[in-house]
Amino acid sequence: MEVDSTASSPRSNPVEEAQARIDDDIAALHLSICALRTQRNALSPISRLPPEILATIFVHCARLYFGDFRLPCAWQVPPWVNVSYICRHWRDVALNCAPLWTFLFVSSQRWTEELLSRSKMAPLKIRMDMRYSKQSHESRFLEKVVAYAERIQDLSLRLTRHTAEEILPKLSSRAPFLKTLHVTVEKSGYLGERHVVLDTLFNGDTPALRTLELSNCHISWSSSVLGGLTSLRLRDLTSSSQPTVTELIAMLRRMPNLVYLYLENALASANQFILDSKNLDLPRLSRLALIAPSSAIIAFLTRVHIPLETEARIRCRYEDSNNDYTPLYPFLAKRFNNTSENQTPVIQSLVIESPSCGLQFVFSTSERDSDCRPYSSTMISYDVGYLCEDWNCGIPLKLDIDFWSSMAMDREGLIGGVCRNVSLTHLRSAHLSFDLTTSLSPTFWKDTLGHLQELRFIKLTDTTLQGGLASMLSPGPHHRSEDQGGATAGGSLQVFAPSLVELELVSVEFAEDCLGRKQGNSDKCTTSALCLYDALSRRKAEGYPLRELVITECMYVYDEHVEEWNKVVDKVDWDWVTRTDDDEDDEDDEDEDEDEEDYDYEYDPYGVGYFDEFY
Repeated sequence: MEVDSTASSPRSNPVEEAQARIDDDIAALHLSICALRTQRNALSPISRLPPEILATIFVHCARLYFGDFRLPCAWQVPPWVNVSYICRHWRDVALNCAPLWTFLFVSSQRWTEELLSRSKMAPLKIRMDMRYSKQSHESRFLEKVVAYAERIQDLSLRLTRHTAEEILPKLSSRAPFLKTLHVTVEKSGYLGERHVVLDTLFNGDTPALRTLELSNCHISWSSSVLGGLTSLRLRDLTSSSQPTVTELIAMLRRMPNLVYLYLENALASANQFILDSKNLDLPRLSRLALIAPSSAIIAFLTRVHIPLETEARIRCRYEDSNNDYTPLYPFLAKRFNNTSENQTPVIQSLVIESPSCGLQFVFSTSERDSDCRPYSSTMISYDVGYLCEDWNCGIPLKLDIDFWSSMAMDREGLIGGVCRNVSLTHLRSAHLSFDLTTSLSPTFWKDTLGHLQELRFIKLTDTTLQGGLASMLSPGPHHRSEDQGGATAGGSLQVFAPSLVELELVSVEFAEDCLGRKQGNSDKCTTSALCLYDALSRRKAEGYPLRELVITECMYVYDEHVEEWNKVVDKVDWDWVTRTDDDEDDEDDEDEDEDEEDYDYEYDPYGVGYFDEFY
């Protein structure tokens, strides 16, 4: 007996069959639409780029993101991954570009495996920040990539002390392709903190290493890792781990091709340094940044010969046992005094700032670069790095000198000594800013800037003008009694900066009134706004007129003063702000009120980072 097989199966539903056929048609149409869109996209201008060019652009975007330390790098998919989701063509290019997937970021185990698979055998770049986030993800990620140590080309780690002691020993395999290594250990801020030593990192087997940056950690200064470097940066080493100048020079001898050298609070004092004949040449050095005790800097510059083309950023830290900076003068004279044998940079702009406890100099080869900032004010956190410190901007030297107190140093003598040892013959612009408690004599101004024949622009900021500005600018006495007439002593005329055509005054203190002007005695001048008018009027009468005068937030300047200045200056630019001593008193009262409010909050002077300055 035969059984009908269709008898036991459910009866087909015509409606469902019709819907299935329609779904198949929709899918086919969707594929057709996708194919048409692909054909249409292929006609767009960007699709005409060869895949190699498109892949290069993708890699460039990934490199820019990867190199920006300000951006988060933990447990977050970076935006450059999105290029693989734009269209089919872009995805095909991205997935077949192994270098694009070598920029590893902390992610899930599945993503990590996918990245390693897509990167094929290309060299890996790894950046990890384990200071603030939960460490479980990072630990698992690191354990995964440790197995690929032989492929690592660039490695950047920012760690707490605890994670450094836990993680770094795991990186013990050789790294034959490692070119760049950055390791930063976060400071805890406590005295007696142990320093982190990296002697076991990659077992010291890094033959391709060229760039090394260490912050708050160090390796043995005789380590083979240091041989062959082209860029070295040591930052914030504990006092017990800082190399001496002798150790540093021995270390640098193994780096004949060194191009960049940055030592920031990483060099021991050299008060007991003994000079010998074993000097060092660094013929390829392009950038030098030093922040160290003054004795260490002087010992280093005495022993190490650097090219005249090297850009230098130097900050001399104060030492109780050494406040003699005259040994710096030969270094300055050699670098900035042209001879038949040496063609040194021509300085055209000079910035001198003198806060309460220091002096800061900026020497520039640009004609009008008077607003560039000193080294101390441009020093920024490691998150951004040294790329923002105006390298390659025509600034061959920034020199900062720290004082313990404003009374501890002869500022006039030190400024004069530095300026005498730097050729300023072709100086075109000068910006000077001094603490308001600093009073400089007219003789200082004339000896420092008055003899410069090409000086065209002067800017003074936050400076008291008593006894200085009018006497400086005027050809001879600017306050004259009736019996003095117009003659100068001995009949000779000495003109301060004869090419000067622009003067800018920002937050300077004019005197409210001047007794010397009333008495016709320039020696008693305290430089009021009318004293400046007398000096500029005398200057114009002698054939050295000022073309432009800019006044911003200066004290005791009124409408009538500006009217007088307009008679002797082609253009006067005033911000219409009048400041008096009463205004200053009101600001002081506001500051005191703000300080009182601040005390309402809990304050711990021994918190994290309090002792940073002592390391």
